Amino acid sequence: MHELAVTEYVFNLVKKQADAAGVSHVDKIHFLLGDQCEYVPEIIEEYLQVMSEGTALSGVKVDAVIKESTVVCKNCNHKFTRHEFKDVCPKCGSANLKLNRCTDFIVKNIEVS
Repeated sequence: MHELAVTEYVFNLVKKQADAAGVSHVDKIHFLLGDQCEYVPEIIEEYLQVMSEGTALSGVKVDAVIKESTVVCKNCNHKFTRHEFKDVCPKCGSANLKLNRCTDFIVKNIEVS
């Protein structure tokens, strides 16, 4: 349910920009989402469908690129993605690691017609 508040924010932001630019229809909203941001793109799109009826965003689609969190070995500075994480550095075997959680939620751009 926490997608509702962020979807309202995105809807208002995009609608305001579309209205100011005189855009007749917003076709797609492109997002960059961190794998730890906890928002589900499909739920955001469902909420947008309901909110946007009768507006320039009616029928808008969502495209989300997921950015993975990274892990850095504090011993050898090897950087790797979170999904490769197996409790130790794949390069040197050290367990002295730092997780850089990616919680990004970014509206990258919108497609209009």
